[in-house]
Amino acid sequence: MSFDGDASTVAPDLVDRLRLAVRDPAGAPVAPDGLRPASVLLLCDPATPRVPLLFVLRSEELRHHPGQIAFPGGGAETTDADVVATALREAGEELGIGAESVEILGALTPFSTVVSGRWLTPVVGLQRGPIEFRSDDFEIAEWFHVDIADLMVAPHTIREIERDGMRGEVHYYEVSGRIIWGVTGAIVHELLERLGRTD
Repeated sequence: MSFDGDASTVAPDLVDRLRLAVRDPAGAPVAPDGLRPASVLLLCDPATPRVPLLFVLRSEELRHHPGQIAFPGGGAETTDADVVATALREAGEELGIGAESVEILGALTPFSTVVSGRWLTPVVGLQRGPIEFRSDDFEIAEWFHVDIADLMVAPHTIREIERDGMRGEVHYYEVSGRIIWGVTGAIVHELLERLGRTD
């Protein structure tokens, strides 16, 4: 299923809709016992109406989610003041993104990740201007953008997957020659739902 429309009809007001779609990160639920807090950064570029969203391809050398499409981010450190600080620090370490280059809009719903045992908070922000990305060659194999306007109309399927004796529904989006799924697919699904996509 796809959004009822095409990319040209969903793009013009995306930045305004993004601002309304997120919650104050200060009100995000704290991590339950046994789960390590973590954050990812959904960095959107408001310079063009289609609003490119930054993704990374994780290195094949990583223990968790190797070779998968993700957002920059990772586990919290004791020096991080909050979920936003974690997202910005990790984005800086992985891609050279300066905290001053990002306007934080808010957060999506935190959730637990089965594979890595983390309590993950997606933090949404806008680029304040051009950024010269510098990839961390160990964690990040590649970085790229996908327009949110294209995600709004991309083919979407839900598949039931079993892992370690647990079954769950997984969202898959096919866009720009890539397949976004797993934890990242779940985050994209909530973002698109908040922007008005209904499938």
